[in-house]
Amino acid sequence: MKKTQTERAYLRNAAQNATAVGLVIILYDLLAQDLEQALTAFAEGDIEKRSAEIKHSFLVLQQLEGSLDSENGAEAAEHFSAFYSALRSKILEAHLKASPEILKQQIALVLDVRQAWQQVDKPNLSTGLVAAEPVAAAATGAFSAAAAGNGGAGSMNWSA
Repeated sequence: MKKTQTERAYLRNAAQNATAVGLVIILYDLLAQDLEQALTAFAEGDIEKRSAEIKHSFLVLQQLEGSLDSENGAEAAEHFSAFYSALRSKILEAHLKASPEILKQQIALVLDVRQAWQQVDKPNLSTGLVAAEPVAAAATGAFSAAAAGNGGAGSMNWSA
Protein backbone atom coordinates (compact mmCIF):
# COMPACT_ATOMS: atom_id res chain seq x y z
CA MET A 1 0.00 0.00 0.00
CA LYS A 2 1.41 3.37 -1.01
CA LYS A 3 1.65 6.08 1.59
CA THR A 4 -0.21 9.33 1.06
CA GLN A 5 1.66 12.60 0.89
CA THR A 6 0.47 13.41 4.42
CA GLU A 7 1.73 10.08 5.77
CA ARG A 8 5.12 10.60 4.11
CA ALA A 9 5.38 14.13 5.55
CA TYR A 10 4.48 12.85 9.02
CA LEU A 11 7.08 10.08 8.80
CA ARG A 12 9.75 12.48 7.51
CA ASN A 13 9.00 14.89 10.39
CA ALA A 14 9.09 12.06 12.95
CA ALA A 15 12.46 10.88 11.62
CA GLN A 16 13.94 14.39 11.64
CA ASN A 17 12.93 14.96 15.26
CA ALA A 18 13.66 11.49 16.64
CA THR A 19 16.41 10.49 19.03
CA ALA A 20 18.88 7.83 17.89
CA VAL A 21 16.77 5.23 19.69
CA GLY A 22 13.65 6.78 18.17
CA LEU A 23 15.11 6.18 14.70
CA VAL A 24 15.62 2.52 15.57
CA ILE A 25 11.99 2.35 16.72
CA ILE A 26 10.87 3.89 13.41
CA LEU A 27 12.82 1.20 11.55
CA TYR A 28 11.19 -1.50 13.69
CA ASP A 29 7.79 0.05 12.89
CA LEU A 30 8.60 -0.07 9.18
CA LEU A 31 9.77 -3.66 9.48
CA ALA A 32 6.62 -4.71 11.32
CA GLN A 33 4.47 -2.85 8.79
CA ASP A 34 6.24 -4.57 5.87
CA LEU A 35 5.71 -7.97 7.44
CA GLU A 36 2.06 -7.21 8.25
CA GLN A 37 1.49 -6.16 4.64
CA ALA A 38 3.22 -9.33 3.44
CA LEU A 39 0.84 -11.25 5.71
CA THR A 40 -2.10 -9.46 4.09
CA ALA A 41 -0.69 -10.38 0.68
CA PHE A 42 -0.61 -14.03 1.84
CA ALA A 43 -4.33 -13.81 2.61
CA GLU A 44 -5.05 -12.17 -0.74
CA GLY A 45 -2.90 -14.67 -2.64
CA ASP A 46 -0.89 -11.76 -4.08
CA ILE A 47 2.61 -13.17 -4.55
CA GLU A 48 3.92 -10.02 -6.24
CA LYS A 49 2.85 -7.79 -3.33
CA ARG A 50 4.17 -10.32 -0.80
CA SER A 51 7.53 -10.39 -2.58
CA ALA A 52 7.74 -6.59 -2.69
CA GLU A 53 6.95 -6.27 1.03
CA ILE A 54 9.47 -8.94 1.97
CA LYS A 55 12.09 -7.31 -0.23
CA HIS A 56 11.49 -4.01 1.56
CA SER A 57 11.70 -5.76 4.95
CA PHE A 58 15.15 -7.01 3.94
CA LEU A 59 16.18 -3.43 3.13
CA VAL A 60 14.99 -2.31 6.58
CA LEU A 61 16.92 -5.18 8.20
CA GLN A 62 19.99 -4.13 6.22
CA GLN A 63 19.60 -0.60 7.56
CA LEU A 64 19.24 -1.86 11.13
CA GLU A 65 22.27 -4.10 10.78
CA GLY A 66 24.27 -1.29 9.20
CA SER A 67 23.58 0.92 12.21
CA LEU A 68 25.20 -1.50 14.66
CA ASP A 69 28.23 -0.09 16.48
CA SER A 70 30.69 -2.97 16.82
CA GLU A 71 33.33 -0.83 18.53
CA ASN A 72 31.26 0.61 21.38
CA GLY A 73 28.80 -2.22 21.85
CA ALA A 74 30.63 -5.27 20.59
CA GLU A 75 28.68 -7.94 22.46
CA ALA A 76 25.29 -6.29 21.98
CA ALA A 77 26.09 -5.67 18.30
CA GLU A 78 26.89 -9.37 17.88
CA HIS A 79 23.56 -10.33 19.45
CA PHE A 80 21.61 -7.91 17.28
CA SER A 81 23.48 -9.08 14.18
CA ALA A 82 22.60 -12.69 15.01
CA PHE A 83 18.97 -11.67 15.61
CA TYR A 84 18.73 -9.84 12.27
CA SER A 85 20.35 -12.76 10.47
CA ALA A 86 17.96 -15.29 12.02
CA LEU A 87 15.01 -12.99 11.32
CA ARG A 88 16.05 -12.62 7.68
CA SER A 89 16.38 -16.39 7.37
CA LYS A 90 12.95 -17.07 8.88
CA ILE A 91 11.27 -14.39 6.74
CA LEU A 92 12.78 -15.95 3.64
CA GLU A 93 11.65 -19.38 4.83
CA ALA A 94 8.11 -18.05 5.35
CA HIS A 95 8.15 -16.62 1.84
CA LEU A 96 9.53 -19.75 0.17
CA LYS A 97 7.25 -22.12 2.07
CA ALA A 98 4.28 -19.75 1.71
CA SER A 99 3.82 -19.97 5.48
CA PRO A 100 1.91 -17.13 7.11
CA GLU A 101 2.42 -18.86 10.47
CA ILE A 102 6.19 -18.45 10.31
CA LEU A 103 5.72 -14.83 9.29
CA LYS A 104 3.34 -14.19 12.22
CA GLN A 105 6.00 -15.53 14.60
CA GLN A 106 8.59 -13.15 13.18
CA ILE A 107 6.20 -10.20 13.51
CA ALA A 108 5.72 -11.07 17.18
CA LEU A 109 9.50 -11.16 17.70
CA VAL A 110 9.99 -7.81 15.97
CA LEU A 111 7.26 -6.23 18.09
CA ASP A 112 8.79 -7.66 21.29
CA VAL A 113 12.19 -6.14 20.54
CA ARG A 114 10.53 -2.90 19.40
CA GLN A 115 8.77 -2.68 22.75
CA ALA A 116 12.10 -3.07 24.54
CA TRP A 117 13.57 -0.23 22.44
CA GLN A 118 10.55 1.88 23.32
CA GLN A 119 11.33 1.40 27.01
CA VAL A 120 14.89 2.59 26.37
CA ASP A 121 13.57 5.74 24.69
CA LYS A 122 11.77 6.87 27.85
CA PRO A 123 12.92 10.41 28.73
CA ASN A 124 13.74 9.51 32.35
CA LEU A 125 16.59 7.16 31.40
CA SER A 126 19.98 8.79 31.73
CA THR A 127 22.20 6.88 29.28
CA GLY A 128 21.41 4.85 26.21
CA LEU A 129 24.33 2.44 26.68
CA VAL A 130 23.24 1.18 30.08
CA ALA A 131 19.57 1.19 29.08
CA ALA A 132 20.30 -0.68 25.85
CA GLU A 133 21.33 -3.79 27.78
CA PRO A 134 17.72 -4.98 28.30
CA VAL A 135 17.08 -4.43 24.58
CA ALA A 136 20.07 -6.58 23.68
CA ALA A 137 18.75 -9.22 26.06
CA ALA A 138 15.33 -9.01 24.37
CA ALA A 139 16.98 -9.35 20.97
CA THR A 140 18.93 -12.33 22.23
CA GLY A 141 15.75 -14.03 23.42
CA ALA A 142 14.07 -13.16 20.13
CA PHE A 143 17.08 -14.52 18.23
CA SER A 144 16.79 -17.76 20.16
CA ALA A 145 13.09 -17.97 19.35
CA ALA A 146 13.70 -17.17 15.68
CA ALA A 147 16.50 -19.71 15.43
CA ALA A 148 14.36 -22.31 17.15
CA GLY A 149 11.57 -21.54 14.71
CA ASN A 150 8.92 -20.63 17.24
CA GLY A 151 7.32 -17.46 18.47
CA GLY A 152 8.07 -17.98 22.15
CA ALA A 153 11.23 -17.91 24.16
CA GLY A 154 14.04 -20.01 22.82
CA SER A 155 16.17 -22.50 24.66
CA MET A 156 19.33 -20.38 24.52
CA ASN A 157 19.73 -17.71 27.18
CA TRP A 158 22.36 -15.12 26.33
CA SER A 159 22.87 -11.87 28.12
CA ALA A 160 24.29 -8.65 26.76
